[in-house]
Amino acid sequence: MQDTTITHISLNETEPCRAADDFTNDANTEVQRHLADPAWLVRGNPDHPEHDALGLRNPQGVQLPELAIIGGSQVYGEGLAPGQSWPAKLGQRMGGGVLNAGMAGWGSVQYAMAGEMLTALAPRRVIICLTPANDLAKAFNCARVSTAPLARSFFEPAWVKLPQPDYSAQFNAGRAVDQLSAENPALSHEDVLALLAQRGESDINPCVLDTSRFYLSEHTLLAMQDLEHPAIEAGLSITAKALAHLQRLSEKHYFSLTALLLPSREYLVSQRLEEVQVRDRESLERLGLVEAAVLAELRACCAALGMRCFDLTGFLKAFVGNRIHVQNSRQDLLSAKGCELLARFVRERVLPGTFVREPARSDMGAAVGGIYPSY
Repeated sequence: MQDTTITHISLNETEPCRAADDFTNDANTEVQRHLADPAWLVRGNPDHPEHDALGLRNPQGVQLPELAIIGGSQVYGEGLAPGQSWPAKLGQRMGGGVLNAGMAGWGSVQYAMAGEMLTALAPRRVIICLTPANDLAKAFNCARVSTAPLARSFFEPAWVKLPQPDYSAQFNAGRAVDQLSAENPALSHEDVLALLAQRGESDINPCVLDTSRFYLSEHTLLAMQDLEHPAIEAGLSITAKALAHLQRLSEKHYFSLTALLLPSREYLVSQRLEEVQVRDRESLERLGLVEAAVLAELRACCAALGMRCFDLTGFLKAFVGNRIHVQNSRQDLLSAKGCELLARFVRERVLPGTFVREPARSDMGAAVGGIYPSY
């Protein structure tokens, strides 16, 4: 990858596939943020005040976007105010024209579906933000159960009886948190995690690196990226098909397409093990090897398609100890500081080299701006 130096910035939870019922409503509104959907599995509620007519997180709406960013919770800005997501911060730097097309719970199949949906808005540039720790498992699940024809086209009949990955470590950790919180309602969430970490609870692995403090879930990430598991292997094949579909859309609708590979917090920590204070070092080393293999497969897939691809590992590992993720949390989510960092990287390193396709004839690829198709 190219040089990843960037202008200095001074600024003072990964989980398995979830059903829509697992997403909680906002404390300050009765309007559900997420809705169950047989095709998308989960989608944004257009009636939520932070969402546009598509149910995407663009409170003011975006018509004729210059750039659309498709992804999962890291693009949506889970846990952050709308203006703190990295697409929003990028839009502020660009003076507008950036569409946030991320949704918590989505994987690569929904990314392909979103790409089709957004062609009506005629973006000139599209960025797909891939998260190896989530996307393969979610791709398999969505292609397996979605009613969308596109999703079903990615699924092979022979995969019907494949077992699901083992998510027991994630669920056991979540149950332990809920139980201890119920037994000790006066304890803060941070204190609950600290106590469970002291007890040696799996997937509540305490980690200290520079000024960062968080709890790692490397066993869950191992399960979600183990290419030796048939469902994850199938998820990789599905993801490759989804990327190929997006590439065909870019050629048909004349937009440039770029992939960002956003590694997990755990993987970034594994790249600096000699500096880390962590309880379960061996599992973290294993996670490092497994996620490296997934990243390599995704880079190879993009290369085979001729798609520009940026693996952010080399850049972000220098910042992982500098509070770019939510602190004192099991959730692998970018903080506002991390979103600012990522937005600046995309603005300075990704967009300048983006080639914008032009239609071969003036009567082809006409923009259909401002039209919001329904789900």
